[in-house]
Amino acid sequence: MLKIERQDLENRQVELQIEVDPDQLQTAMQSAARRLSRGTKIPGFRPGKAPYEVIVGKFGEDVIFEEALERLGQEIYRDALEEAKIEPYAPGSLEEVIREDPLKLRYTVPLAPEVDLGAYREIRIPFEDAEVTDEAFEEAIEEIRQRQALIEPVDRPAEETDLVVIDLSGELLDPEDDEDAQLLDMKDVSVLVDPETDVPTPGVMEHLLGLTAGDEKSYEYTFTDDHPNEDLQKRAAKFHIKCLDVKSRFVPEWSDELAQNLGEFESLLDLRVKLRENLQKQAEMEAENQYRDEIMQKIVEGASVEYPPIVLQEETEHLLQDLRMRLGNQNLALEDYLKIEGKTEEDLREELEPEAIERIKRGLVLGKIVDVEELKVEDDEIDAEIKRLTEPLGPDADKRLLEAFESPAGRHRIAMDVLTDKAIRRIIAIAKGEAEEQDVSTIEVNGKEENNGMDSAPDDSGADDMEKE
Repeated sequence: MLKIERQDLENRQVELQIEVDPDQLQTAMQSAARRLSRGTKIPGFRPGKAPYEVIVGKFGEDVIFEEALERLGQEIYRDALEEAKIEPYAPGSLEEVIREDPLKLRYTVPLAPEVDLGAYREIRIPFEDAEVTDEAFEEAIEEIRQRQALIEPVDRPAEETDLVVIDLSGELLDPEDDEDAQLLDMKDVSVLVDPETDVPTPGVMEHLLGLTAGDEKSYEYTFTDDHPNEDLQKRAAKFHIKCLDVKSRFVPEWSDELAQNLGEFESLLDLRVKLRENLQKQAEMEAENQYRDEIMQKIVEGASVEYPPIVLQEETEHLLQDLRMRLGNQNLALEDYLKIEGKTEEDLREELEPEAIERIKRGLVLGKIVDVEELKVEDDEIDAEIKRLTEPLGPDADKRLLEAFESPAGRHRIAMDVLTDKAIRRIIAIAKGEAEEQDVSTIEVNGKEENNGMDSAPDDSGADDMEKE
């Protein structure tokens, strides 16, 4: 029977201070000494046969103690969890070794997150049907027409609606250092001459009018006191423009022929009808997604969510790896990105924490809803989802990808996704006041909610796992 002092900590953690039996420690020290001696030649003795005192003289008591603690600590930690009836959420950590008589070991053990949903079933939020206004429709069809513009080089000064191809550089007039001086250095960039915009940088547009190919021009600009970048507010900069080319844009009027040239439509009327239908579907999807997010926000605000620090560490790391992968797709290393932004990895982790916290809360709340609402996933539902995901891949799909879907881990992930969808459908039904009238499977919802946190518990979080600091 171990002597254990337990102290409940904040954020779903518990501290255990365990007193080690002296005889148990001595036995562990003897075993550790034998293990060490087997791998080292000690004159006058066969491997593993040297007396304890000789081995202590060879390695020192501290080395033997550390070797003994590697195994003894795991054993004591496991036994302490069992005696204290604690189920760890993730590996615990050995915080302190108190080398007194008797020896004491102090551990911190993370516990499973705890969620109280509050009165989530009382939430009612009216759903507003999506509508595409005539103005929005006309803007969309005009955008399509503008994309059909015929562009060709012209030998004249740039006018409104022209495209100018330029090199543009800029630097601050009062830089704090050489690295701070350079604002931008753009090469061979096409800019639409439109006085209503300030792309690619404020103040540039008025200097593009009248340029011809080969012209160069410099100008100074003072950023406004409400500029989005606080570091630039009220600061003066000098910009240099080199005009490489001027191109005119001819935008054709709408006609059946122009609509047919887009390849998807029989006539201008057909284009307008299908465009409105697509815009309506998009508006409905956006409205439903916004409604879903509003419901989730309400439930999260009314819920009490507690979790150990390791959950935040893991979610932040997950976001960091996501960013690393996205940067890699752009042939940019995370280290180079940090240099460009002037940040350390620790700075970036701090910036990612608010998003990580939001994802954790949403995921844990959805997971609790799955439990409370007793939502289940059947094998045939998993099969149907796998079929939905793999059918578009066709017969030439990568066999390894298909096997990944059908693997136990793949099926588990898909089951979690299906459960997430069911939880979202259930809360939508609740918010609309329809939860008692219709089954969750009949409620339509567009889009997918990421499974953030519902399945975040480590697979191997048992008592055998313990981290040593």
